[in-house]
Formats: sequence, structure tokens, C-alpha cells
Amino acid sequence: MTTFNLIIPDMACGACSETITQAIKAIDPSAEVNSDLSSKALQVNASVNENSITQAIVQAGYTVEKP
Repeated sequence: MTTFNLIIPDMACGACSETITQAIKAIDPSAEVNSDLSSKALQVNASVNENSITQAIVQAGYTVEKP
């Protein structure tokens, strides 16, 4: 598994975080997702590549930036 650090500027609440987590787990059920709403940071430990994670988040309706 590989760890990715991303910034999600439009992640504003716990529901946003949960939606993003569900989108990631839809493509990698074993992924570990940690979010920090105050800094808009997302840390993902996943077995799929970073591009796949980014695409899943964008398809869920969120913007992804590199830290």
C-alpha cells in the first residue's frame, strides 16, 4: 500500500469527508483514509495508484490539489 497526501479545498464538513471516503473505498475497500477538515488535508493509504484516487474524488464532486 502507498500513502498519498492531498488537499481537498472544498471539503467543508464531516459529510464531505464521509463522501470522499466512500468514493475511495468504492475502488479500494482496504484503503485507509484520514481527513483534517481544518487544513483540508486528506491522507490516503491505498493499494491503487494516486491517479485512481484523484479520479474517484473528482467524480464525487470535489477538487483535488497537491500539498
